[in-house]
Amino acid sequence: MAEASWDLTHLFPNDEAFWQAFSEASARADLGAQWEKTSLDESPNLLGALRDFFQTFREFGRLSVYAFASSDEDTRHSERWARRLQVQDLGGKLAAAWSWLSPRLAQLGEQRVEALLAQEPELAEFAFYLRDAVRHGAHLLPEGEERVLAELSPVGRSPYNLYQVLTHAEFPFPEIELADGQKVRVDQTAYTRLREHRDRSVREKAARSFFATYQQFARTLACALDAHVRHQATEARLRRFASSLEAALFPNAIPEAVYHRLLREAENLLPLLHRLFALRRKALGISPLAFFDLYVPWGEDSFGEVTLERARELLVESLSPLGEEYSQVLQEGLGGGWMDPYPRPGKRSGAYCTGEAYDVHPYVLLNFHGSLDSVATMAHEWGHAVHSALANRYQPYPTAEYPIFLAEIASTLNETLLFHHLLRGPLDKGQELFVLSYLLEHIRGTFFRQANFADFELAVYRKVERGEALTGENLTALYGEKQRRWLGHGKEVMVDGEFAVEWAYIPHFYYGFYVYQYATSIAASTFFARQILAGEPGARERYLNLLKAGGSAYPYELLRQAGVDLASPEPYQELGVFFASLLERAEKLLQDENKGLALTVS
Repeated sequence: MAEASWDLTHLFPNDEAFWQAFSEASARADLGAQWEKTSLDESPNLLGALRDFFQTFREFGRLSVYAFASSDEDTRHSERWARRLQVQDLGGKLAAAWSWLSPRLAQLGEQRVEALLAQEPELAEFAFYLRDAVRHGAHLLPEGEERVLAELSPVGRSPYNLYQVLTHAEFPFPEIELADGQKVRVDQTAYTRLREHRDRSVREKAARSFFATYQQFARTLACALDAHVRHQATEARLRRFASSLEAALFPNAIPEAVYHRLLREAENLLPLLHRLFALRRKALGISPLAFFDLYVPWGEDSFGEVTLERARELLVESLSPLGEEYSQVLQEGLGGGWMDPYPRPGKRSGAYCTGEAYDVHPYVLLNFHGSLDSVATMAHEWGHAVHSALANRYQPYPTAEYPIFLAEIASTLNETLLFHHLLRGPLDKGQELFVLSYLLEHIRGTFFRQANFADFELAVYRKVERGEALTGENLTALYGEKQRRWLGHGKEVMVDGEFAVEWAYIPHFYYGFYVYQYATSIAASTFFARQILAGEPGARERYLNLLKAGGSAYPYELLRQAGVDLASPEPYQELGVFFASLLERAEKLLQDENKGLALTVS
């Protein structure tokens, strides 16, 4: 595993150069204060202010990537951690120094902004930002009230901070004893590992003890979630939105029809989800399934270890349908110091991609360990990396950054293409079933589970908007009701009431209508993948143009231009067709039990 880490000298040749740039960026906070005193109603002033504003955060992005990436290389390094905190602090100061800009632009109004754009051609690269600022003007409050809300914004983060500290630092998680006598403290990390344990008694014991801890604190966690939702709902009302959902979707101009269409179409596809549970039940030899049986792998991992070099080859091979330009960027990154692949002591866990260093290239962090899961994660993160590289190449800085609504399309499409490539073989029957099971469960977790969360979240906000309080009891009852319907209680999965406290375990409910975007993204990416693999004329070009567009228009409109309308049934129906085809293929593999493919797990 002697593999070089990413090359941070592409950002700054050394720490001395970083600190010089840090000093220069710090001085740019004064620019914000200077421009605040200047009228922006003249095109030279407007152009100068916008150039300084975007250049400030362009330089900050480079500093941020260097500080965070070097800290993630070794989280034990105190000096790097201190530098990371200093950069975070600088980001807050720069944001505060320029916080007046968007409201001031909104005050110019649509007619004046359009006149200024017509007068000064060099304002063209800022046109989308300017028009968006004007759009936000309808929901701005008077200046004094805006200042009050800005001053109170840190208070709005308190419920999530309470949740994090309580559940990660102070929860009295119990220990359980495994069959070999080993004692394990069932915290969040251990639970995610033990819920996949081959011994069913271990899974059950882990799940019951884990969620019993959350049940102990359900009232406190309900208070935290109530405070978060009430804060969001209050600000939505003050800003004259009809609902919290409308307020949450407004920044990226996502029609509410997208959210509601997702929920309707996901519910229409529930028979396919329940069919997957029947497949899982048959493969595991367990009837009926319980909540704690939903994560144990049901395809036997006979795929074997995959080297990093082979993983690279698989990515290049599987993503070749995206064309020469995509492949060129991918291969440049894979061999160009963009990635830190292997785990090591002190390195940050998990995986991510950051594309904030606009003038350099994206950086990808992995903890690759040779499993199929590692290869899929690698494909996922490189989807983000190539997306960022293409957006940065084709867009000026003000329109390069794309929102999460688009981000997960590129990542999940790469995973779909990877699995499609693997399923073309050659594979033996066990390997084929394993790949199918992995892909089916990936869709379950990314589409059905997130849609279930989105359904619950909408119901929670509506309760608060009706003037109801959130309590541990009514949240658990509501979540249990949703869980039973989505999981097919009484048919394929028996939903024990004590697991309905799972709502208290999900941090995404503090993000404000965030989770639905995972489900819409995989619907869109599956739609694109099926068209591209079928060789539909123009499909690849439409997809690549979407990536190259970055944030140059609102994401829903960019997707429509690329041929996907997430407010229509079609993308979700396409996902259903794809999911059904995978189910049918897996079901055929399990039909003949004499082939030894059915797995009985104790």
